[in-house]
Amino acid sequence: MADGGDISRARICIDFGTALSKAAICLDPLLPLEVGVKPLPIGAISGGDHPLLTPSVLYVDSGRLFFGPTAFEHARRGVEDARDPLLSFKTVLGARNIEEALNSKLRPSVDPTGTFKQRDALALYLAYLDQLIREAIDLAPNIPNAAIYAPRRYTSPVWRPGSGVERMFEGIFNESAAISEKLGHLLLGPAGISIAQCKDALDKAAANPGDGRLETGVFEPHAAAAAALAFTNAPTRFVMVFDMGAGTTDIAAFEFDETVDPPTLGEIKEARHASALAGDEIDRILIELMLTKAHVVKGSEEDLKISRIARLAARDLKRELLRTGKCQLRLGWRTLAIRASDLMEYERFRQYLGALAGTIANSLKPVLERAQAVNADVVDVVLAGGGAHLTFIPALVQRAAASLNTPVKLRIGALTPANPLYMGIDKNLAEVFPQIAMSVGGSLVEMMPAR
Repeated sequence: MADGGDISRARICIDFGTALSKAAICLDPLLPLEVGVKPLPIGAISGGDHPLLTPSVLYVDSGRLFFGPTAFEHARRGVEDARDPLLSFKTVLGARNIEEALNSKLRPSVDPTGTFKQRDALALYLAYLDQLIREAIDLAPNIPNAAIYAPRRYTSPVWRPGSGVERMFEGIFNESAAISEKLGHLLLGPAGISIAQCKDALDKAAANPGDGRLETGVFEPHAAAAAALAFTNAPTRFVMVFDMGAGTTDIAAFEFDETVDPPTLGEIKEARHASALAGDEIDRILIELMLTKAHVVKGSEEDLKISRIARLAARDLKRELLRTGKCQLRLGWRTLAIRASDLMEYERFRQYLGALAGTIANSLKPVLERAQAVNADVVDVVLAGGGAHLTFIPALVQRAAASLNTPVKLRIGALTPANPLYMGIDKNLAEVFPQIAMSVGGSLVEMMPAR
């Protein structure tokens, strides 16, 4: 922990992703990147599998609430009781009617007590993240202690300027600050925290909210593009971001103008597309394929049990399948085995790839037309999010480009040191940088404001 220090230009950006949450701090956008921008090790504090990533999970069990990795472990044990964890806090951000989504009750399989609304869950989870961030900053040797008071930002897969969403989320951040202040380290304890304590904290926070220091939301692809351009040693005029998360695939494109100070990053709005053809859909297809191979009766007790087990394991199974070409789901005495070729030949997956290629082509078309009009010969396609390392994505982007018959070349790659364009990134961050890019870029976007 570092005492003192000027934090007047500091800001913290939170990305509470569908599967994993991340946070980064920009101490000063005028400092060199390796000094001024730091991903926060909230996963190390929560006990996650990676020090920079923590599972976006809440679980209600025996009158108590659990968060993060502890919640995930309780969820595994709850399969027999037909119980589900709340696996995502981001889906509410993409809802057509956010206010209605926030006021809806959690499903009985998630909260059998009927106590909590989606808004309550989000406020509690943000309070939990606040405690992780405070702890991470407190233990960091090179971040001033006062940085915990830096303004906060959050990334969003959908951007609705002027819609009133900012005021709504400011209220939630303020309530979460009061909850964090009241419950403190109890939010991080492995024994969870009682529903009664949570309800009391929620009621008091609604009556007397704190200061969540929310500065702004940041459109996720804008944040990813900002990270790409900040770290690249070969910037291009046009950048398209392909961000496949668990819940949505978000595509957006930007035109970079460094002839002005500060540089601008103007969005090519015709290229923006948000699609449900994302990681969770691959998981659903993979689970469907496994159940087909298991020959269980649809809707039977065995079918529902295997489905619950598979849902909790799906992300690990998918990663293993695409990394090694095969994966196995153990079900007591049974083992379900899938090969990558099984998935690639499965009709539902082939339909998924065709639909996703069509969405990519629709986004690429206006970007390539704009590039061709100004004689730009290359467009960067930056792969971000948890799907950045999926092996079939670059070929899918090339397939979409080929359908448009354009002379403009594409440079496709994940935002990672494995791509020679981004050699400025710490090589230790190579595997996870596409996932933390939104929180990092979200803390930087002031350097490259949108036109």
